[in-house]
Amino acid sequence: MLAGLIVLAAVYGMWSAWAYRDLAPDDVLARYGGDNVHRVELEGQPLYYRLDGPPVGSAPVVLLVHSHYFDSRMFDGWTQVLQQDFTVVRFDMTSHGLTGPDVTNDYSMARSLWLMDGLLSHLGVSKVAVVGSSLGGNMAFHWAAQYPERVSHLVLANSGGLKREQNSKRSAAGIAPWFYRVFYFVPEVAYRKFLQWMIVDDTRVDDGLVEGFHAMFRREGNRQAEMERMRTFDVGNPDPILASVTAPTLLLWGEDNPQLPAALVGDFRQRLSAAERVNSIVYPGVGHVLPLESPHQAANDILNFLQD
Repeated sequence: MLAGLIVLAAVYGMWSAWAYRDLAPDDVLARYGGDNVHRVELEGQPLYYRLDGPPVGSAPVVLLVHSHYFDSRMFDGWTQVLQQDFTVVRFDMTSHGLTGPDVTNDYSMARSLWLMDGLLSHLGVSKVAVVGSSLGGNMAFHWAAQYPERVSHLVLANSGGLKREQNSKRSAAGIAPWFYRVFYFVPEVAYRKFLQWMIVDDTRVDDGLVEGFHAMFRREGNRQAEMERMRTFDVGNPDPILASVTAPTLLLWGEDNPQLPAALVGDFRQRLSAAERVNSIVYPGVGHVLPLESPHQAANDILNFLQD
C-alpha cells in the first residue's frame, strides 16, 4: 500500500512538473502578442508594450497600467473605446506578461516608476493621462505625484496603495517559504477560482481568460519573479504621496469588490486634498477587475472624464 502511494505521488509529481512547466518567452509572444506589440530595452531591461489608436504625436496619450497578476491585455475592452480619440499605451510590468523578470531583481515602487518613465521617454511622450487598476493604480498615483507637470488626468480603478486596518499585521515578507514552492505548481483550476473570487459575474471567467491568465504566470521566470515581488512589496505611507497629486482625478470602484471595499473611495477622496477635482463612480454588481467587468460603460466614463 505504502509503495503504491509513493509511486502515485512520484507519477503525480512528474506530471505536475510537465503540466505546469515554464513556457518559452517566444512561444508566449507568438500566442499572446500581435501587431500592436513592441519591445524596448531600458538599460538592459526588456519591456513589452502595446500601442493602439493614432500614432504618437498626433493625439493625446493615455497610459494604462494593469493590475497585479494580470497583464496589459486586461485593457482590451477599454482600448477599443479610448483609441478612437487617444493614443493608448499599455505595457506589461516586470514579473508579468510578456516582459518577464526584472534583470535587477528589483520590484520596488521606485524601480517601477523608473521603467514607466523610461517607456514614455522612449516614445517621446511629455504629457499623459494615467489610468491604473489595483496595483497599477498605486503606481499611477505615485507617478502623478512625482511628475505633476506631465499628468493631465489621473484615473484610479479599484486602486491599491492604502493601508487597511485588517491588514496592518500582515506582511508579504512573512509568507512561509513553503508557499513559494507550492505556488509554482498551482493548477489551472485554482486560477479559475481566483478569478471567480475577484469577478462578480462568473460568466466573464471563460476558458480563454483562464488559459491566458495561467499562461502568463507560466512564462519563463514570471513565477519566481512574482514570488520576489510579493516578498518585497511594501505599501509604505501613501498619505503624503496622495496629498501631492494635483491632476484632476477620477475614482472608479466595484461596489462588490471583495479585495478592496468600496468604502476606500471616501478614503482616497480625503487624501487627494490637492487634486484639481475628484470625481467618483461606484458600479453595482462589479468586483475587483473593472476593465474586464465593465469593458464598455467604465471606458466611456473614462473617455468623458478625459475630454472634460
